[in-house]
Amino acid sequence: MNKLFDTLKNAFLDLFSMGKGFIYGFIMVSLFIVIGSALLFIILFFKSSIF
Repeated sequence: MNKLFDTLKNAFLDLFSMGKGFIYGFIMVSLFIVIGSALLFIILFFKSSIF
């Protein structure tokens, strides 16, 4: 019975950490897109205003 309980507990913890990793990865990718587009906008804005 303890072996079954440990197996279920480990499976639940694995699923929980997979969910956390997925959310963390989603946040990192979205932050990368936001920062990249902001940098592109700033570069193009200054390039068009200076030249």
